[in-house]
Amino acid sequence: MRRLGLACAAVAVAIGSSGCSDLRAQLEGAEVVEPSVDASYAALPAVLETAEWSVTDGLVSVIVRNDTDRDLRTAEVTMTARDENGEVLGTYGTSSMGGDSSCCTVQSLAPGEEFGLYFAVGEGSDRIDDVELTYSRLAWAQKPSGSPSADAGDGAEVSDGAEVNARATDFVIQQDQTVVRATVEVGEEDIPRALVQAILRGRSGKLIAVVTGRWSCFEADSTRRIRMELFQPVPLGTGVDSVSIRPISDAVAPRCS
Repeated sequence: MRRLGLACAAVAVAIGSSGCSDLRAQLEGAEVVEPSVDASYAALPAVLETAEWSVTDGLVSVIVRNDTDRDLRTAEVTMTARDENGEVLGTYGTSSMGGDSSCCTVQSLAPGEEFGLYFAVGEGSDRIDDVELTYSRLAWAQKPSGSPSADAGDGAEVSDGAEVNARATDFVIQQDQTVVRATVEVGEEDIPRALVQAILRGRSGKLIAVVTGRWSCFEADSTRRIRMELFQPVPLGTGVDSVSIRPISDAVAPRCS
């Protein structure tokens, strides 16, 4: 039986206006980084709770949850896969995904919320019995969530007007790809950059895939349709469990005018 991995330190990729890379190409050229895991990590508390994980056609999807009382602004995640004997099969992260940080960077995770990660493993993924996550480049809000003086941890003020919602409007399973179309509704402020994520599940509720991508230039008081493509076969009966959207802050804001 697979065990949920707890550690210390989005099975998919979305192709949209942000220009995310092709998942199939990632699978063919992904580099597996040999692990260098310090045993002292096991003595440290987990940054996020690993709620569930699954393997679908060479890709590992992981759902993590923020059980703290603080907003996690961002964190880079690396996954170590182990077999039933506890032997390390490989370590995967941004470098093994061709530099695409959408796969394994948690963004804007409030207390009680969940976030999807995905890692291209390819051949040998059927041997995975346990996964462990390590976290780096952490950035937390300075105050507990809901505090009047809570901020983003980098000097940026939290704006109550930056509201944005997303919902699935169409879902199509084809032979070589799965298409998720979503409608995004923006509030009273422009959203320069946002991360959109769809969680796919089977009829039994089993996690199947995480589809994640970044989009730019959502105008205030507007409704916009986006198309997310998963270049990965999924079982018949798979459906969209949820769609979420999170405004994100980048070092360089996009030109939207």
